[in-house]
Amino acid sequence: MVPKRLEVALTRHMTPPISNATLPGHVESNTESIQTLVNAQNKLIGKILNVAKDISPGLFGSDAVKFIQGEYRLKKGILEKVSTHYQEVAWGAVSSILDHVVLWWSPEALATRHSQGALHLKDWLHQFIQASKVPPTVLPALQNLCDALGHHVTTTAWDQLFRSAYTSAFNCQSSSFSSEGSDTGRMFAELFSLLVSLNNECEVGGEWVIGAPLLELPISEQIMVLHKMDHSIHTMRLWAIQAASHIAHTWDLNAFFLLVHGDLKNCIEELSYLKLADHTNALASASISVQVYVCTKLRAKIASEVTANAKLLKECPLGCIQTMAKICRTVSLANLHMCFPKPSYWKMDMNAAPTAPSFYVATYLGQVLLPILEVVDDCQVSNMILKIMCESWLDYIYSHSIKFSEWGALQLLTDFAFVKTWLMERSIISPTVRGHLLKNEVLRRCEGVGRLLLRNPGEAIVMHKQREKLNSESASPESLGLERMPAEMYVPNQEQWLELRAPRRCIFFFL
Repeated sequence: MVPKRLEVALTRHMTPPISNATLPGHVESNTESIQTLVNAQNKLIGKILNVAKDISPGLFGSDAVKFIQGEYRLKKGILEKVSTHYQEVAWGAVSSILDHVVLWWSPEALATRHSQGALHLKDWLHQFIQASKVPPTVLPALQNLCDALGHHVTTTAWDQLFRSAYTSAFNCQSSSFSSEGSDTGRMFAELFSLLVSLNNECEVGGEWVIGAPLLELPISEQIMVLHKMDHSIHTMRLWAIQAASHIAHTWDLNAFFLLVHGDLKNCIEELSYLKLADHTNALASASISVQVYVCTKLRAKIASEVTANAKLLKECPLGCIQTMAKICRTVSLANLHMCFPKPSYWKMDMNAAPTAPSFYVATYLGQVLLPILEVVDDCQVSNMILKIMCESWLDYIYSHSIKFSEWGALQLLTDFAFVKTWLMERSIISPTVRGHLLKNEVLRRCEGVGRLLLRNPGEAIVMHKQREKLNSESASPESLGLERMPAEMYVPNQEQWLELRAPRRCIFFFL
């Protein structure tokens, strides 16, 4: 049984964590309460010893008792030694059941009433032990309680957070996004924050400091934390890859980049605070026991797995972007299949050259390119999507073997030219991104295809070389050389494109 005074004293301390600003005053009063409890136990010891020395003075040994003025008296050194031994035994017994009392048995049991109570009490105890002078006989009991609370938090809090994050990935709530990411991503970030905090406490928290002997470090407790962290990182990465692929197939790029730039970024940031010391040199010491050696080796192995999984998670955003790029081709071809004109449209003969783009061009650009420009201001990603959609455009034409009359080739050339006009008219595009998009080589390739379809068989491509004056706004001489190169030279398979020309009729157009 725990003494009633001890239970009352512990109950007084079962409060939420306090701020550092108010800690000193509380530490002083709480330390006085513990000292009062120790003094009360010492008085009880004194009463027991007074009875024992009168009834059986020989129990303490011949040198422990003095007979003065008709009564037996214990020597001061013996009294202190017996009191210390009693306190150590009593608090050792208390320490063995204290965590059960606090978590499960007492009327204020934290495990049954407060989801975060154990974590709050653990944090408070860490602050209290560091900032106060706890009696040496009580300190081990409080430290053991703190360790037990940490173990309880690691198991129960991880179970709760991981279960919430894992189950939310398989229901409709996982697609619920805020301005910073999804609900599932937020839960994983909270889980990583907890595990990183618990791990770092085993590295530099509490009474542990960098460079402390391995025997004094909570390596076995840290192994459990790292194991759960390794499993959590692996699960989060698999969920992110699967969710990103699913969202990309719907071409909901707002949700896609909230996951990539929100969820993944937040989780990676939480893991950046992880601290893992290297104990390789300490293992070379001959004074380390077998148990400590095995635990340290196991910790190092799991720590390396955590580091490897964290590295894979850092690479995950790039992998998700690459997945989106693959899906972009499918999305582009699907949109072209829905809106691209029939082959007969491109074989028509008109007396007047076309001046406006075909109806499908704005639709195609709005369905594929516009969603990416609305959610990100990234030159690399935007250029990648523009290149893929234009290449898909060309692949769709070639794979369907669409034949072009002279008017059809001019119309296709007008359609390709409208892409630059469309980019110039979009106010949501920043000047930097617009500048990169307008210089994308794929636009010159599209123009080259249109001009190839207008050439006669065997007609040579004239290379125009004109000297241009360089100024502060012009590009490098190399890029100027590329700009002066005819657009047809950007097309690698010119002869194959020439096969798509329909039989020509004697109709002339002036460009």
